[in-house]
Amino acid sequence: MRPLAILGFWACGVWACSSPGGGGGPSGGGSGGTTSPGGGGATASGGDTGAQGGQPGSGGTTTGGGGSTASSGGTGGSVFTGSGGTTSAGGTTGGGGTTSAGGTTGAGGSADDVGDLAPYRPLHITATKAQHTHGSAGVDTRAPSLGKLAVTLGVSGGGYSQWLGKRGYHVIGASFGECNAPNLGAGRDAVGTCRLGEWMMIKTQVTATLKSLAASNPEEDWGYFFTDATMNDVRWSDVAFTGVSHGATTAEIIARLGARVWRAVSCAGPRDNTCGTGAGTAPFDPAHPPYDPNCPDSKIASWLDKPSLTPMSRYYALVGTTDVEYGDIMFNMERTKYPGAPVQWNTPTAVLTGTNRFISSEGGHLDFLNAADDVKPMRTDEVLNIAFGIPPANQHPAF
Repeated sequence: MRPLAILGFWACGVWACSSPGGGGGPSGGGSGGTTSPGGGGATASGGDTGAQGGQPGSGGTTTGGGGSTASSGGTGGSVFTGSGGTTSAGGTTGGGGTTSAGGTTGAGGSADDVGDLAPYRPLHITATKAQHTHGSAGVDTRAPSLGKLAVTLGVSGGGYSQWLGKRGYHVIGASFGECNAPNLGAGRDAVGTCRLGEWMMIKTQVTATLKSLAASNPEEDWGYFFTDATMNDVRWSDVAFTGVSHGATTAEIIARLGARVWRAVSCAGPRDNTCGTGAGTAPFDPAHPPYDPNCPDSKIASWLDKPSLTPMSRYYALVGTTDVEYGDIMFNMERTKYPGAPVQWNTPTAVLTGTNRFISSEGGHLDFLNAADDVKPMRTDEVLNIAFGIPPANQHPAF
């Protein structure tokens, strides 16, 4: 089982912070392609090509009605909550219904938003109520299932997350290479091309893991996350990607240029620019941001400015103000138009709704998802509940 804490020492210098040209460490965010409230979708302008044939950013999206989208333009789609799912900030859960030992079948069969791919059949879990782990993957059937898959990326490799498993996700950890980042000395396109190569590795690995688990553990219903019974393609619109630092940026580019996904949740990221002024203070002061608002394009990876395949309402980021990359990360969120204004979450009175940008005066460069409870800043779990769309019934597991 994966250790629960990746502490602040994953700082600049430990994981390939020095890159040829463009100084600073790895991490970068979603692209700058802004979404429009309804109306015709933005068309991607080609996209970077991955090292292994990365997919181009094609077929832009539009937003409307709080983030529901249509993948090929049109007005914002209506929100659908599957039986057993509950609407949460920034999207919905469901699409599979709850399950219990003995084989209760979830409703399934419907997409959360227009533009998402509907499940080809209902979710059906018959495994006994327990935590079931298989190397870097697992599911906790004591929790009502969300009918969602989480792929954890860590910094350059992830594992099973008890936090996500206990709240109803199927979980798979994926390992991949670590690109030089932001590597702007090699040109604005270099790091985006490399990260799309990472996506191709992750995509291949997740598909193979799902197929293997579907065969070896059918009672846990890993096959539910494919597009059809052939099990050749994954239904990415029911998959959440999450990572730390370098992996935080990779999660963002997957959502922007790789596939339309359910969530992209970044801890201590995303980045891929050198426009920041270092660490900062809380609360956030928009009159004195921790970055150069007029930063030249030469300091910004080009993929940040490409249209997103995933609605911006599904992007979330958690960052500590004492992180030396804080300014770069905050610039990324501003450039790519994350919803809402930055909110400091580690205070008793913080209002956590209405934003996808979360900052903490504690934690620094931390894996806020998997850190031990005594390391996490106060109210971190509340932020994670919002970011991962956890319904109230799943938010306080007693097991």
